[in-house]
Amino acid sequence: MTTLKDIARALLPESAVAYLRAERARRRRAKQRPAYSLSREEFRQILTDALHLETGDVVFVHSSVDRIGLQFPFFGILSLLREVVGESGTILFPTYPRLAAHETLLSGDVFDVRTSPSFTGILTEFARRQSGAVRSLNPTKSVVALGPRAAELTRSHHESAYPYDPSSPYYRIMGARSRVVGLGVSTNSLSFVHCVEDELKDDFPVRPYFPQLFEGRCLDYSGRSVMVPTYAHDPAKMQRRNISGFLKTHVDERVYEDLEIHGVSFFWTDPSALFEVMVALARRGITAYDRRAYVDQGARYWS
Repeated sequence: MTTLKDIARALLPESAVAYLRAERARRRRAKQRPAYSLSREEFRQILTDALHLETGDVVFVHSSVDRIGLQFPFFGILSLLREVVGESGTILFPTYPRLAAHETLLSGDVFDVRTSPSFTGILTEFARRQSGAVRSLNPTKSVVALGPRAAELTRSHHESAYPYDPSSPYYRIMGARSRVVGLGVSTNSLSFVHCVEDELKDDFPVRPYFPQLFEGRCLDYSGRSVMVPTYAHDPAKMQRRNISGFLKTHVDERVYEDLEIHGVSFFWTDPSALFEVMVALARRGITAYDRRAYVDQGARYWS
């Protein structure tokens, strides 16, 4: 059945279609943005008082700038983060491709650690472009880091087919004082939970990956072609989970907190403490996934 959208796409020039698409996206973002706008000092106070960031911290940041009302340019968020953690602190952001992991790998797209853009929000792309930024070599779950520990935390990501195991920046932030925070997002965006899955592998009650091992072609900082073997998440499994609900039911508030400030979602968690709790729960068959995703659907699960 031909729709008005199909007719418009056929009749209008490509530039007009692109404009209409961009305008539709702009209106959608405007609806998401809350009426209250945070000043620079208010935002800084959220980072220090609500999210408990301190000088010297290693901070992994999830973000959606479109959902935050600001009285200052969005890139000021990065400068505030750097001010709060100081010169001794390190800040990390996920820098994923446009398509889902398996689609990216099947497409044959080449991941260039130097130039491939991030599609996990405008703040992550801004961070990627900063002088001194260091990015991990992974075709689908790359991370960019800024600060004295940037190279250390990102250097071994390509050495394992499991993108969240001990070779990854997600896992390696544990050990020192570290925080994972959400700016404009809830814990449903918390990618760190996959570290538990990659730690336990076959002992985890759910198989979150497609069974086949993919190979992603990458270009490293010297421009050398590197084939990186990796597993890719099954989107059907990802839809069968509720991270925020799982945390609220099973994890102590001293380990994490979902917040709403002026109508905007924020969160913080201590990854080392959360990892310990989640491993123990997973060994008992309790995860963020619902029963349909389990290898053995008779296993214990949270409801």
